Amino acid sequence: MENRDPIVNSVVGSYNKRADFGFAKYGTTLERADLTFMQWLQHLQEELMDATLYIEKLKSELTQNDVIFKEGWDSADKIIHDGFVYIKYSDLK
Repeated sequence: MENRDPIVNSVVGSYNKRADFGFAKYGTTLERADLTFMQWLQHLQEELMDATLYIEKLKSELTQNDVIFKEGWDSADKIIHDGFVYIKYSDLK
């Protein structure tokens, strides 16, 4: 089902691609019954730990890379640098 919001459509598309990737890699869906509740929590914790590492990496890029700040972050809609697109959170309405 298509949503009128293109951002929602993009996220749903990403979820579908991720599900296809997971099925191809593991041969099962998240409806698998071979993990205990604690094992699911462990997987979640590890994924969230990875997410904090990605956040720290991006924060490091923002604070250590003069190119980004020289571009005038406060007045820019977005900054593209080294294949990353930086968009201010306040602009994601």
